[in-house]
Amino acid sequence: AARQELPTLILEAVKELEAAKQQVLKRIQIWKRQQQLAGNGALFEENLAPLQKRCESLVEVYFQLHQQVMAASAELGPELLPRLLERFTEVLSSLVKR
Repeated sequence: AARQELPTLILEAVKELEAAKQQVLKRIQIWKRQQQLAGNGALFEENLAPLQKRCESLVEVYFQLHQQVMAASAELGPELLPRLLERFTEVLSSLVKR
C-alpha cells in the first residue's frame, strides 16, 4: 500500500510546488509593475528581500523534492519519472527566467 501511495504523494507535492511557483511569479510580476509605476511618481517599496526569500525557499523545496523523487525513482516507474523530471525542469526554468 505504501508503494502505491508514494507516487500519489509525490504528485501532490509537485502540484503544491507548481502552485507556490505561480504565486511567486505573480508577486514578481506585481513588483515589476510597481517599479514601472514608480517612474510616474507612484510610491514604490524597493526592498527585494522578501521576494528573494520566497524564491530561495521555493528553490530549496524544489531541490529537496527532486532528491526524494530521484531516491524513489525505481518505485515511480519508467512512465512517471520522466514526466516528473520534466515538471521539475519547468519549475526551475520559469523561476530563473523571470
